[in-house]
Amino acid sequence: MKIRWTRNSLRLRIEPRELLALQNGEPVIEELVIPGGASWSAEIRPRSPESTLGSNQGKLCFFLSEADLRKLSEPNAEGVYFNREDQNGLRYFIEKDFPCAHPQAAASREPATETFQPTAGFEARKNKTSAV
Repeated sequence: MKIRWTRNSLRLRIEPRELLALQNGEPVIEELVIPGGASWSAEIRPRSPESTLGSNQGKLCFFLSEADLRKLSEPNAEGVYFNREDQNGLRYFIEKDFPCAHPQAAASREPATETFQPTAGFEARKNKTSAV
């Protein structure tokens, strides 16, 4: 799982094998171990009564409902998107990981990951966004 966060948004990008784990009722967990013994982790927990963002034993936790997991599982779905209606207006979402619009920098040493087959119109939207 890839994670990107800002002060008012959280995006979790999953690979096909992680979607399969969610469909099987298994959580998807990503952990960053920091030198000195500290760690930071995030997880997606399927089969929750509702889709919401919270914490579970100190982990950032995206609780995902069955209905939203079904939406995410649809072949043409790119993700599921939510907005928290409070003073912070937090946006949080899970997206399928598609091929990158640009090649990775060799210095990043990013491991190869499995990606989803792009949906109809994905390439055109990606190219339009890249050109801006």
